[in-house]
Amino acid sequence: MAEISEKKSALIELIDKIEQLGQFQDRIDFPANIRQIWRVFLNDLRNLIDVEACALFLVDDDSHEFALRYVSPEDMRSICQKEINFQIECGIFSWIINRRQPSLIPALVFENDTSIVMLPLTSTKRTLGVVLLLTPIQESYITQENMKLLTMLAKQYSLVMENTILYERLRKKHKSLEKANGEIRLLSRTDSLTGCYNRGYLNEHLPHEIKRALRYRHSFSITLCDIDHFKKVNDTFGHQCGDLVLKEFVQCIMALIRSDMDWLARYGGEEFLLVLPETSVTNAVQMAERLRKNIAKNIIEWEGQEISITASFGVTGFNSSKPFEKISPEDFINTADKYLYQAKNEGRNRVRSGQYQIFT
Repeated sequence: MAEISEKKSALIELIDKIEQLGQFQDRIDFPANIRQIWRVFLNDLRNLIDVEACALFLVDDDSHEFALRYVSPEDMRSICQKEINFQIECGIFSWIINRRQPSLIPALVFENDTSIVMLPLTSTKRTLGVVLLLTPIQESYITQENMKLLTMLAKQYSLVMENTILYERLRKKHKSLEKANGEIRLLSRTDSLTGCYNRGYLNEHLPHEIKRALRYRHSFSITLCDIDHFKKVNDTFGHQCGDLVLKEFVQCIMALIRSDMDWLARYGGEEFLLVLPETSVTNAVQMAERLRKNIAKNIIEWEGQEISITASFGVTGFNSSKPFEKISPEDFINTADKYLYQAKNEGRNRVRSGQYQIFT
């Protein structure tokens, strides 16, 4: 009777283990990453067999080689890698992969009183990786039951891993596509030479900035700036030098404005429009003066020569105390252009400004 009772208990225990393995996927919260699945796998593995060390090797997408991903305990990493290298050199590793079944193999690096089990992780189409398992159980004591349970666990693990790897690949492709689309969007709205925004971005976003300022009764200003005698630079030093001057000019401005709020757009040729949300005309003039001085003191080196430039600024805006019902971007820029013309007409290298008004 005692023998029957022991067999019955063993059978019940086996059934419990099989049921637990069948619920492997239920213990994974999707979307999960490979490390999370690895931890669940290790826990189930230790419920099936004594484990001294366990290492996960996954096929690398680029090199198609087996790369060591995780080891438990971590201090066994180097010796697990060395064991796999030896198994590959002697041809046992490829035999196991082709066989696609868990295999009990002799240790080539580890002590002789330990046993090694290799668990290929495979799907119907391909090999995902392999698990190297080191156990203190002697080879003769590892039963067919142990191997069948390990086979079931490897299949469950492979299924979940394949879905996770596929999900990660799709996510990476999606991120790459988003990044590419973002770069395309950036290129479509930036000036290719200077890197600031282009006329298209200006036409699209300036109306929104004006409407928002009017709606919330915020101060708002713009500055139209122009490089003085830029044609002379091109005529004297050539267009390549002119391109460098434009780049340096933009860098001088970008270095001083608020990167999280202000923005600069190339309006045309050597003219640029600086948009200053939540900025009064008084503060915008102070900003323009700082920019003017920074540009004037900047020295540009070109083929052994030093070039200095100046710029003129036309500033306009409106404040919250006297809001307009509606302001067209064209009228707003025209007002700034009137003050820019005034600055140039008075000798250049200066700032002229005034509150927004419709010129007739």
